[in-house]
Amino acid sequence: FAWKQRDSGRVIGGDWDQQENLVEIASRLKYNACMERWKLNKTWEETGIYNFMLEFIKRRNSPVDKCSSLDDIIARYERLDKLYEHIKLTGKLKTQRELNPSCFNEEGGIYLHVGRQNQVIFGGGGIHRLAIAKILKISSIPAQLGVLHPEALRTWKTYKQQPASSLTLIR
Repeated sequence: FAWKQRDSGRVIGGDWDQQENLVEIASRLKYNACMERWKLNKTWEETGIYNFMLEFIKRRNSPVDKCSSLDDIIARYERLDKLYEHIKLTGKLKTQRELNPSCFNEEGGIYLHVGRQNQVIFGGGGIHRLAIAKILKISSIPAQLGVLHPEALRTWKTYKQQPASSLTLIR
């Protein structure tokens, strides 16, 4: 079940939202690297993200996150440090439209699915922004709606929204 952002808003049944199909977001290296960097004040190199990205680029034999070299990776994570500081200062994540006026539907930002019991499930996009929101305890985040389970349709719009700090599951 690897839904893409083009699947935004699709209603899909099945057991994709069941606990045994999900893992903790804290098991993802990119997420953990963010936690180590901004909570424990480690360098990006100490988090292992540079080596992880280099290996990923090598395995794919193509750029990852628009990075194709160590210099690209270092520059990307320097930009993420600046983003973190900006969000810490302002207390808010900008929408994708605020970042790029031609953007539609938060495409390129945080991507979230809604399970049968209205549980919010991280869909894979925007993991660094999500980590920032969790670390800084941002209460409201812009996100692109992913796939919805049909059993959630009756109540998902009125369901009390979960703060970003409570999101723990990932596809």
